[in-house]
Amino acid sequence: MKVYISQLTETENIIDLLQKYEIGLEIVLFANPYCLDNQDEFIENYKKELGDLYGKIELGIHGPFVELCAGTRDPLIAQVSNYRMQQAYNVAKKMDANYIVYHNGYYPKTYSYIEWMQNAPNYWKNMLLDKKDDKIKVHIENVHEDDWFIINELMEEIYDEKTSVCLDVGHVNSYSKIDVSEWMKRLKKYIKHMHIHNNFGERDEHLGINKGELDIIEILNEVKDRDITISLEITDLDELRESLDILYKNNFIKLR
Repeated sequence: MKVYISQLTETENIIDLLQKYEIGLEIVLFANPYCLDNQDEFIENYKKELGDLYGKIELGIHGPFVELCAGTRDPLIAQVSNYRMQQAYNVAKKMDANYIVYHNGYYPKTYSYIEWMQNAPNYWKNMLLDKKDDKIKVHIENVHEDDWFIINELMEEIYDEKTSVCLDVGHVNSYSKIDVSEWMKRLKKYIKHMHIHNNFGERDEHLGINKGELDIIEILNEVKDRDITISLEITDLDELRESLDILYKNNFIKLR
């Protein structure tokens, strides 16, 4: 298991963490369309901000997601979705990232499941058609899905060595009545990346690993010996620091 931190604050605030622990960085900046349109400028800024760490730490990219829809019936919306996702993929290539995360984008009760499954697998197959030979892994993340079924159905169509599931345990706890352990059991063979954060089951709070009702250590113990990456998606910097300290004390990460 390899641990990353998701960058939800300025780079200067996490430099010491990247220097202290053997962790990677999941960059969220390029979920923003403005940053995608000006990507070369922002990539150069990143190189300067990371300094000597650039090229030494492993990187992941969180792709764009707002108002994008892989299962749409509208070819123009599919075109825009593909354009933005392609832009983010290009960022991942330019930054030599190991993976990129995209949202599945399915909203229960707002889109026909049958129609979604007629459209989404083809969207992903077409988008990934010319990318099979490079090293960048593509992880598709659950957000508002209320059960594991539609992600499982999608993976049955598109799963391969490159394309897999990003299981976001905080989203499961917020939006699904099905326990995280059941999601992990059902999607086990497809999960290659996880977003780790906590909450109390009422909203997506992105709390530290010890601040909500999920037993994050138990969850991580289930996957610690697997070939999997995880990213801590914790908004509060102090809670992120505390969470990394907990992971270190429980032998999930090491010092550099």
